[in-house]
Amino acid sequence: MSTLIEPQAGAVVATVDGREVVAHYGDPAAEYQAVLTGAAVLESSAAGRIVMRDNDRAALLNRLSTNHIEALQPGQGTRTVLTNHNGRIHDLLTVHALPDQLLLITSLQQRQVVYKLLKKNIFFNDKVKLDDVSDTLGQLTLYGLHSADLLRSVAGVAAADIALHHTIAATIEGVQVWIARVLPLGGAGFNIYAPADILSAMRERLINTGARPLGYTAYNVLRVEMGYPLDGHELSLEYIPLETGLWDAISFNKGCYVGQEIIARMESRNRMAKKLRGLKLSALVELPTVPRKLAVDGKEAGDLTSVVESPRYGPIALAYVRTAHAEPGTMVGIAESDVTGAVIELPFRRSAFCGYNRSQQMGAGDATTASARPQKHAAISVPPGLRASPPVARPAQSAGASLSHADG
Repeated sequence: MSTLIEPQAGAVVATVDGREVVAHYGDPAAEYQAVLTGAAVLESSAAGRIVMRDNDRAALLNRLSTNHIEALQPGQGTRTVLTNHNGRIHDLLTVHALPDQLLLITSLQQRQVVYKLLKKNIFFNDKVKLDDVSDTLGQLTLYGLHSADLLRSVAGVAAADIALHHTIAATIEGVQVWIARVLPLGGAGFNIYAPADILSAMRERLINTGARPLGYTAYNVLRVEMGYPLDGHELSLEYIPLETGLWDAISFNKGCYVGQEIIARMESRNRMAKKLRGLKLSALVELPTVPRKLAVDGKEAGDLTSVVESPRYGPIALAYVRTAHAEPGTMVGIAESDVTGAVIELPFRRSAFCGYNRSQQMGAGDATTASARPQKHAAISVPPGLRASPPVARPAQSAGASLSHADG
């Protein structure tokens, strides 16, 4: 299991995308709610962490990825995409410029792919040193409305003042750590990078100060609500960064990089074959393999990539929808099923459902669809995936696993 510390007692372990993860800690609905109203901590060490050192570190990443890495100053950060020669996604990286090094955060299953890709592109005259520190540098992610307040209590830092993807040094449990602002869930998000051997104590400190442990089930629902892409689902060599909406991770003013011609031409002509969109589904649908095809009038209309049931929005999904059908309100079908979906501009918001005519869009007889108007948090209807299950005790060696933010 991809984790550096044992989960708390009562963790329920499940297999997701071929890897074991902590699904929840006994009450996934409460974990979901904690992000919206308080703070929750995710053991996110399953993401890869790679350090680049020496004089040409920024130049190397600059020529291999989409953003302007050479412009970063210590303390700053950004996102960038490693692309192939066809402009398609190897991985979406978060890059933190630290003193004398770059810290790269990879997607969950792309650590080795990224390391090998960087390694093979270091030429004889490049002054670059790579170090995979995923096993020695741990990672916790704190999400939620009051996560910045909690960090002020624990570390004495004004976390709310940190710019997105930027970092500050702090001290927790007497040890120096790095705190970085990341894409928010529930209003805010922060990564804490700390030595692996103190990560467990650090998590306990956060929990004792008011954070709730967060598992994959609630995290994934929140991720889909925000429209954040996940490796193996929305991030793969099937898609181009502009189709994924990763505009913030692309510089159109820098020098050449792998795949630039394709991406620049797509941007200048404003021609994208498909776009990442949300779908408000008429019912939950299985996703045995990723992707599952969408259809309109019997013709292929895109790829269904993630499906969850949200307490606020009912059955929802992420999908790459062909541009001809990507306007909000357009109806698409899920191939080989009776389930339909209304296209939603991401992220999912209550305003997107205002005036949404369920009887017209989904069929008046469809009793499986959640109400188009989300209920107030205090009266949410908890979907099956977020209902609490009896805690299952697991041996220490098999308990654990974690999910990263997917930059979020």
